[in-house]
Amino acid sequence: MALPTISIDNREIILVSGFETVATGTNAKKPFLVILDERQLERSVKNDNDAVAYGYVAGRWIAVA
Repeated sequence: MALPTISIDNREIILVSGFETVATGTNAKKPFLVILDERQLERSVKNDNDAVAYGYVAGRWIAVA
C-alpha cells in the first residue's frame, strides 16, 4: 500500500505512520483512514511549515521529511 496523503491548510501531507485503514461490511472495497491524535497532527503541521511528511512516534507527531 502506498503512503496516504491528507490535506491540511491546503497542503498535501504524507503520513508515514499514525494511521489505520478500516474496511468493514459494505465499505470493504473503499476503506477509510483513521488518524491517531488528529488535532496534534494539525498543530504540528502549522508549527513546522517546511515538512511534507509526518510520523507518529512515542505519542507525538514529528516531521520526518
